[in-house]
Amino acid sequence: MTHNAWMRRLPPIALTLTALIAGLLVGQAGAASPAYANTPDRVISGWMPYWMTSPSQPVGIDSAVANADLFEDVSPFWYSAIARKGGGVQVALNPNFTNGSANVAWAMERLRAAGMVVIPAIADASGKGRMAATLADPALRGQHVADLVALVVNNGYDGLDLDYENFAFVDGSKTWDATLPNWTTFVAELGAALRAQGKLLSATVPGPCDTRNRCGGRSGYWVYNIPGIAPHVDRIRIMAYDYTVRSIGPIAPIDWVRANVEHAVTVMDPAKLQIGVPTYGRARTRTKAGGGYRLSGVCPSKNGSASERRAYRSATSMAAVTAAKIPALLERYGLTEADVRWDPVRQESSFRYTKNVDWTDSSGTPQTCQAKRQVNFVGPDGVLARTQLVGQYGLNAAALWTIGGENPAQWPGIRSYAQSLAPAEAVVAIAVTPAVVFGQPTSIAGGVTFNGAPVPNVPVTVEFQPTGSEEWQALQVAASGPDGAVAFQVLLPSSGRVRLTVPETAGIAASQSPAAEVAVGATVSAKAKTKKVSSGAPIRVRVIVRPAQAKQKVILQVLKKGTWRKVKGARTNAKGRVTIKAKAQKAKKRWTYRVVSRAKGGLAPGVSQEFVIRVKKR
Repeated sequence: MTHNAWMRRLPPIALTLTALIAGLLVGQAGAASPAYANTPDRVISGWMPYWMTSPSQPVGIDSAVANADLFEDVSPFWYSAIARKGGGVQVALNPNFTNGSANVAWAMERLRAAGMVVIPAIADASGKGRMAATLADPALRGQHVADLVALVVNNGYDGLDLDYENFAFVDGSKTWDATLPNWTTFVAELGAALRAQGKLLSATVPGPCDTRNRCGGRSGYWVYNIPGIAPHVDRIRIMAYDYTVRSIGPIAPIDWVRANVEHAVTVMDPAKLQIGVPTYGRARTRTKAGGGYRLSGVCPSKNGSASERRAYRSATSMAAVTAAKIPALLERYGLTEADVRWDPVRQESSFRYTKNVDWTDSSGTPQTCQAKRQVNFVGPDGVLARTQLVGQYGLNAAALWTIGGENPAQWPGIRSYAQSLAPAEAVVAIAVTPAVVFGQPTSIAGGVTFNGAPVPNVPVTVEFQPTGSEEWQALQVAASGPDGAVAFQVLLPSSGRVRLTVPETAGIAASQSPAAEVAVGATVSAKAKTKKVSSGAPIRVRVIVRPAQAKQKVILQVLKKGTWRKVKGARTNAKGRVTIKAKAQKAKKRWTYRVVSRAKGGLAPGVSQEFVIRVKKR
């Protein structure tokens, strides 16, 4: 019987397979139950403004990549639909995106390296009524569909996100009856065309509920026809923010956000819904009970000189602020986190400060006007409260506006929440015969436990990764026994790694064992044509190596003083055969020989059985 040299160095894996399995399971059950840091659910999505996606301003890309395991997908705002000369629209990089092509390539390299799904957003910048007119014309609509599909396919994107807000905020509600059916047809045609290419379609829409929480019918922004487009898209993103636009007030009160969600999930699949979450705030000057701004000191007039009007605007105008800049704003005005008020009803934050506006009056005298300001914003606590709607309603994700504008302090809370949603992984143990010869089965024993208890009757798959390959191949499947144990006898074609995998099952995430190395050596048989020869006479040794590989290097060795020494090398033919011709040793005695094969083609070195050639006197 042939064997491999390294097999003799193994501990007695004459451990029976039964004993091996028992040892695995005892070891698992006897250990303390692990504190599972399971892979988090992907509960986040969102948009990155183009100005946060370049090497000089990478904050959006940096944020997404750093938290890639939490993201379902991401949408950079790189493209706009603009008016085409002669009618219709065309898609182009945002003209304000300096070095756009180079920046996109840089950003895509980083996002792809992080394994992220990228569906760029397309903004409607075509002007009042242009997009509506384009979608109403079958030929122009068809051209727009073709352009969008080409953009996705040619750039290797995973899909795209339609952010066509002009219907809602530019065209006017009197156009909606005419726009709705054309929009619905367009989404259906684009969805079908993208699916044919294996791509995704997302539609971003304003909420279906008005500010009185009246939803559906002709309430909210009904032109976007959520029930009608839902079957044709993979995502619908509701922009559940900008509740208060022209005065001091909440950005996205939670009861209104919840109303939008609760209505949407009655008319579409919740698993397609992403709820928009703001990561910003607005600073405004407070007003008096009887009207007018709360200003003190010597203040400019809104009807004064140009410089006076600029100062007035500085004292009274709204300023948007990202959540990321809130800590610096607090510090600037001598405030701390203790000065931030949390509204438990709206689940948002706010704080007040005094802004000093220095200006010069018409006489040239420096003056100072003090404006009483208030910032309403959604910070880490508010983002988490809205993200928790994902689990409560079975949504696809929470979509952040913006990625890169958030306070980094939000991520630990979101990660903890995402991990609480994800099922914990089982412990999958594995033990293997570490070395076999080709044609000999590899014994694999495994065990599946969860929180220290065996998991019976789950399918366990043996997967194999050949040496030098990145691909895993499924070889065999068997169900775990009542004690969670499983056993396999597998013929491996070459050396490589094996692992055991378990699919997601009730309450348990898809899990896998560590990978175990297995060396598969060539089978080498060697036979001397003559077993008794004269001193120094020719000897011939027939060698067969399996599996057959042309030009396989084999070496005849002789044992001298306890050390194997080379006698002669040769190479096999395509059938794995060769006859090694050499000369016998000179000393009269029984000489022990063997033949070894070098590693080749994914196989470890092989070694034949030892054989004896007796040297006699001439």
